[in-house]
Amino acid sequence: MLVAASWVYPTAETAQQALIINTGLLFMLWLAIELALTYSELSEPKQRGLGYLVDAILTGMLIYATGGINSPFSLLLGLIIIASGTHAFRLLPLVITIVSCIAYLIAIYGEALFVRDAMLDTQQALHILLQVSTLMLVGGVMAFIARRHANLRASSDKAVRQHRKLKDLHDKIMLCMREGVVVLDEQLQVSDMNDAAGELLGESSIAELIASSALSAFFHSSEKTMFQSEYTLRNKVLLVAVTKLSSDADATWLLTLVDISDIRRLEQQLIQKEKLAAMGQMSAMLAHEIRNPIQTMTQGLEIMASNQSVGVNIHEIIHDEMLRLNRLVSTMLDYSKPLLPLISPIMMPQLMEAAVNKVEMVKQGQIDWSCELGELNIDGDHFRLVLDNLLSNAVANSSDNSTVQVCLGGDERSWCLFVCNQGEIPEAVRQSLFEPFITGRSRGVGLGLATVKQVCDVNGWSIRLESKSGQTCFTVTGSMELNHAAADVVDTREKLHG
Repeated sequence: MLVAASWVYPTAETAQQALIINTGLLFMLWLAIELALTYSELSEPKQRGLGYLVDAILTGMLIYATGGINSPFSLLLGLIIIASGTHAFRLLPLVITIVSCIAYLIAIYGEALFVRDAMLDTQQALHILLQVSTLMLVGGVMAFIARRHANLRASSDKAVRQHRKLKDLHDKIMLCMREGVVVLDEQLQVSDMNDAAGELLGESSIAELIASSALSAFFHSSEKTMFQSEYTLRNKVLLVAVTKLSSDADATWLLTLVDISDIRRLEQQLIQKEKLAAMGQMSAMLAHEIRNPIQTMTQGLEIMASNQSVGVNIHEIIHDEMLRLNRLVSTMLDYSKPLLPLISPIMMPQLMEAAVNKVEMVKQGQIDWSCELGELNIDGDHFRLVLDNLLSNAVANSSDNSTVQVCLGGDERSWCLFVCNQGEIPEAVRQSLFEPFITGRSRGVGLGLATVKQVCDVNGWSIRLESKSGQTCFTVTGSMELNHAAADVVDTREKLHG
């Protein structure tokens, strides 16, 4: 409009000046109509098509009013075609191209016939042909671009719909989950959290949870990517699991909170029931085992009181039965008392010699022993308890005139104790040998090896049984590094239990 007003309008004829003014007024009117159409219910493709069609017609009127073939506004038709191709409507650029070419030809030939009253020469006809060809070429290119744009837009719309569905599904899952889910950024600030996490935490915050648990040390360590621990919050026991999602600044860590209070209560109830069952079983075993020695001693005392001669040593029988009762009670106490390792330097040759001498004196067995180690940092009483039980078991189950082999060796990383004897353990007993009240002997209580297993577990030692080819061998292995770690465990337990 500025170009037409300042350049073309002063030199135009009266009829052309009126047409230029009318075209400008129609253009302003059409702008108002297009603005109103944006608020109507007319679809976007129809709005775009109608708008570009009217623009092409108005541009044709402007070309007609400003000199026809010599008009400087022919370029506007190409711009209108290019603009129509920026939308994802495939047929729009082709329709606008056809309308633009028709408007251009009508404007050129109309101006030549009705204004100049002259036919176009060959050069002007070639110029028109070149101009129309250019418009058609631009229209074809923009139609191709619009098609690509339409495909990309369809793919984008599909991806957006899928994303919305996934987001809706994610929101529903997060809302329905009873487990708490918390997403933290790299600064350990909450990026996302479901309602269940808020209910589990209550008035506490994630920062308080991290500060008051082992999570703080985990987050400051860059070596691990997963962590799990329990956290007691008021009357709840929460299982907190942490997983590193990615290096994304907004979603770095995933925390899951699970209320396991009911599980822990059930475990405590189950432990109490198991203790009661074990106590009942132990009581029945004690009643059975104590009754026989008491009957024997009662009969012996009656014989002694009546001064009868029975041909046996009553004093020796009563003494043996009393020793049997003492061993039974000692075994029960060893199994039932709490075990807390007390680490100290122990000279192993002297400890093993004392244990062997005791067993040889009481059991009347032959023991061949060797010790390749000097001093160990272990709980000497616990090691002696394990060794005494294994030696007693080996001597009791050895065949006549056989020798029990005992050896303690090791290297810089671990130590190993071997206790071997002639004879095999039945397969039926072998599978549950370390369980309480399981024994292969008629006079056994079944707590010796159970006590050994209990002591090994507390100290972090491993015990293995091999029974084949007429020989049974127990192997107890401990790590040199675990000796130092066990001292820390003892300190922690002493703090907890006083």
